[in-house]
Amino acid sequence: MISAGTSEGLFIVAWAFEVKPEHQRDFVRAYGPNGEWVRLFRTSDGYIKTELHRDSHNSSRYITLDFWHSREQYESFRDCAVSSYQEIDAKCEQLTQKEQLIGDFADLASLYAAFPQLGPETKVGTTCSVRAAKVEDIPEIRRLEESTASAAHWPQDVYADICRSDAPSRIMLVAENIERKLCAFVVARVVADECELENIVVDSAESRQGIASALLQQLSRAARSQGAKRVFLEVRESNSAARALYEKCGFQRDGERGAYYSDPVEKAILYSLTL
Repeated sequence: MISAGTSEGLFIVAWAFEVKPEHQRDFVRAYGPNGEWVRLFRTSDGYIKTELHRDSHNSSRYITLDFWHSREQYESFRDCAVSSYQEIDAKCEQLTQKEQLIGDFADLASLYAAFPQLGPETKVGTTCSVRAAKVEDIPEIRRLEESTASAAHWPQDVYADICRSDAPSRIMLVAENIERKLCAFVVARVVADECELENIVVDSAESRQGIASALLQQLSRAARSQGAKRVFLEVRESNSAARALYEKCGFQRDGERGAYYSDPVEKAILYSLTL
């Protein structure tokens, strides 16, 4: 479902793209939630967000929706950012076979009326899909874990135990990129009405694509369905990227534990999220 995030002062610019099959990954990187276009838009007043959609019937067709507070602020951005806009546009031109301005709209109702395919016929596109982990995922999960120094490092049999149907109440989810390659995972344990996040890893090649946020959102849903009322975790004080992620996803700082980690010795910052 598409939501504007605001009901007042809305201006939407919609574009459709036919993406070359060999460049789909590069296209998603450029046009996704942390891509070059969004980074440019964020330098201007009035920008709200960009949504990237992928047609469920045509995997090469994408649609972008750029949300602004007003037409005036969008046009001011275009006037002030001509050089940067043209530079990115030229760089991205090689990624597509065709691009078309669908139009601009003052609300979602007019957008749907002009382009009904954006309703149930179009799948909201993220850079990944999230699903429950399977036994056959374990080699890739371990590869990701071993390549990430900040991850918790577990032997293979621990992951195998998590995948058993009679295993204690644990949640293990994986994310796949648009090429269906496993690129991230999260593991959490549910005890009574609490869920402890034990491990979360994203392939460094897929960073800043919203994948960790997607995993945490799906984890929250899964934990809630198992009766959890809170997700909690600890993280190294120096791990600023992880802390920023948790805070962005709504986690609140609860306290700290001195000298909790070793190699090097460092305090842990405690976070929790009420479900």
